[in-house]
Amino acid sequence: MKRLILLSAFVALASFACNTVGEPMEFANACKPENEKKYIEISGVLAQRGSVFCSNTGGRMECGFDLLESAGSKNIVRVDIAQGSGSSSVEKLESGYKKEDIKIHDNSGNLVALDSDKVKVTGKMSVVPPMGNAAGVCFMQVNKIER
Repeated sequence: MKRLILLSAFVALASFACNTVGEPMEFANACKPENEKKYIEISGVLAQRGSVFCSNTGGRMECGFDLLESAGSKNIVRVDIAQGSGSSSVEKLESGYKKEDIKIHDNSGNLVALDSDKVKVTGKMSVVPPMGNAAGVCFMQVNKIER
C-alpha cells in the first residue's frame, strides 16, 4: 500500500513538473524582484558555466547552466536543470567529463546543443535583489525545456 501511495505521489509530481505553464516573459525582465517564486518561460541558448556543478540542495539533483539571451551574449540567467535520463533533464556527468559529454534533453527527449540551439525554458524563479555590498541572486529551477 505504501508503494502505491508513493508511486501516486511521484506520478502527480512528475505530471505537475511536465505540465507547468509559465508566464511568457522577455529575457531582460526575468530577474525582476516581482518574479520571485513565479513560474515563467524565457527563450535563449544554454551554455556551460566553465564547469558544471550538480547538487541536491533543492530536493532534486540539479546541475547549473547559463541561459544566454543569444549565442555569445553577456546577458545571462542562471538555470538549474534536473539530472536524469528523460525529458527536460541533463544526463549524469562522470568526473573528468568534457564539454561534448554534456547531454541535455528537451521535453521530447532530443539532445540540445550547447551554445547554439535556441530553447524555451519554463520554471520557477528565485530572485533576491542586491542589498548593500551583497550581490543579488537570480536563477530558475527548470521544469521544461522546449525548442
